[in-house]
Amino acid sequence: MSERNAINTWLRLFLAIAPNLLLFAGMSFLPADGQVRGPAVISIFGNFHILALHLPIAFLLIVPLFELLDNTEAAQIGTRRLCMAGAVSAWIAATLGIIYGHFNGFEGAELETHLYAGIGTSCWASISWYCLHKSRMVRLIVQFTAIVAVLFAAHSGGEMVHGEDFPLKPAKASTQK
Repeated sequence: MSERNAINTWLRLFLAIAPNLLLFAGMSFLPADGQVRGPAVISIFGNFHILALHLPIAFLLIVPLFELLDNTEAAQIGTRRLCMAGAVSAWIAATLGIIYGHFNGFEGAELETHLYAGIGTSCWASISWYCLHKSRMVRLIVQFTAIVAVLFAAHSGGEMVHGEDFPLKPAKASTQK
């Protein structure tokens, strides 16, 4: 990274930690306790969780691919930007998920698992962004950990929406006898 655009280590640490602490606070102040609170203007933003959740999945899957395929300085600029986009989009998806769960009457153990997995994904994506100036092996380990976190969050959310055994079960029941 050029000196002109370098971010101080402490500022990077703050930018990696503070948004995720806000997620934990949001989870505490906006619990998913089964009460329907909509329609409120803010509840409309929560509905975008279903759209926003696809961005961190894509970004977090692509980052280590770029890391592995091309490790030149020019490629690293793109990798840093994708990694930052992955962290920001994971945080946005988790924030929207908290709002969605709070205002639309969701509750249960599956939701709690998905909630913690989403926040964990945001944390790992932020750690991945923070570790961009570490060794290549450290970056890859953290990036693959972020992928595991996002896949677990996606799986637990997919099972809530599409039923148990998602995505391994067929989309439609066979009509042949």
